[in-house]
Amino acid sequence: MRKVVLVTGASSGVGLALCKRLLEEDDELHVCLACRNVGKAEAVRGALLASNPASEVSIVQVDVCSLQSVLQAAGELKQRFQRLDYVYLNAGIMPNPQLNIKALFSGLFSS
Repeated sequence: MRKVVLVTGASSGVGLALCKRLLEEDDELHVCLACRNVGKAEAVRGALLASNPASEVSIVQVDVCSLQSVLQAAGELKQRFQRLDYVYLNAGIMPNPQLNIKALFSGLFSS
């Protein structure tokens, strides 16, 4: 079974460079690109698969600035993969003092 890697902000910059490096090191990974812009993510996915045809690359749409978007993506990921082996939180986020981070993570990662 392939290890599943989630990378936020994967469509450009450090996130994209990380995805390229991960697939160069291990083409048995399933890399999931967590991005706001699905069109841009599709282009990145195509380029990654062109240079790493044995790999699996998928996309989940998420805007880390929107709690609703994060929760929706978490549900989708849980349904699709049942587990994440590695998570690289690369996308920028502005802290919200009204958000209970403990409760959020407890809800995201509970069974």
